[in-house]
Amino acid sequence: MRVLFVNSPGLGHIFPSVPLAHALTAAGHDVLFAQGGDVGAVAAAGVNVVDVTPGLDYATVFRPEEIDFSVDGGDEFVAALFARVSGVTVDRLLEVARGWSPDLVVHSPLQGGGPLVAGALGVPAVSVVTGPADSAPLIAALMRDHMKEHYVRHDVAPVPAPGLRLNSIPPSLLELLPERVRAQDDVPLRYVPFNGNGELPGWLLEPPRRPRIAVTLGSIAGLWGGLAVLAPLVAAAAGTDAEFVVTLGGGDPSLLGELPPNVRTVDWLALGPLLRTCHGLIHHGGSGTSAVAMAMGVPQCVMPLSPDQKDNERAVVERGIAIGTSAGAVGTAEFRALLEDEGMRAAAAEVRDEVAAMPSPAALVGRLESLA
Repeated sequence: MRVLFVNSPGLGHIFPSVPLAHALTAAGHDVLFAQGGDVGAVAAAGVNVVDVTPGLDYATVFRPEEIDFSVDGGDEFVAALFARVSGVTVDRLLEVARGWSPDLVVHSPLQGGGPLVAGALGVPAVSVVTGPADSAPLIAALMRDHMKEHYVRHDVAPVPAPGLRLNSIPPSLLELLPERVRAQDDVPLRYVPFNGNGELPGWLLEPPRRPRIAVTLGSIAGLWGGLAVLAPLVAAAAGTDAEFVVTLGGGDPSLLGELPPNVRTVDWLALGPLLRTCHGLIHHGGSGTSAVAMAMGVPQCVMPLSPDQKDNERAVVERGIAIGTSAGAVGTAEFRALLEDEGMRAAAAEVRDEVAAMPSPAALVGRLESLA
């Protein structure tokens, strides 16, 4: 079986599908990623990849300077934005797919090129849902509407491709979500943390000398100057008896201000190994980041930077595994909650056990084989 993976650009959309690709490869199937964005990170994950938008700066497609992140545009906003991002990939995706002839297409929910390619080739499509922000079934139909010109150009009917959705949201969180973001026939899939490969620093393999809190804005915000919002947090960290590890994600560390002695910065570090040593995680509310913390049983402090991330925040806060706030308000009270709130820690452990009980990527290979 040949399986083509088609994801939105951005590591938060790419990495969640890598464990499934590894499981398929281990079962003897051929896997190919066709996508834009950081294809180097895809290749480093041990899978073959074709760059469908070489040289493209995706900031010119997302156009963040035109987006009012204080306004929650809902599913329509998300669909329109990612339909535009998906549209730049369609022509080359089809060329790659027709040349490689996959039996199955796996895609992130916000990559509208995946269902289009599956429809053009007449093969099933499988989407992989990571968190509440991209889980509303309605988004798929809205994206088809926004991408209708691409369907027409390539003579593909703008109808749902046959297939299924794999959903990594733990059951107790799923029950708390509004009806609009749930699909009754989703197939549960365990979230297996994967945030890239690399050499781990020696200090990460040693027991921390005092409680450790990780801080991250994911893989996008740092590149777009977002690290500046962490400056008040970094200054407040000086008054707490804990070690703080801030991942820069390619951002400019000078935006953080003067670092107290108990704040360490790293440009890039796989989140899973880091969280194994941590009492808590402070982050932006990305679906993948939240999912890693849930899989590791680590309490969270979520400070959303965009409307879609507020959906993730609401879910984890309501489940009792996180506290929510804004970036400028994070301080001593939030640090103390991550370090001392035993109720939140117990709830996080419950969710960790739920994640571990979900079917692994390897367990679902047979289901995908029968689908193809």
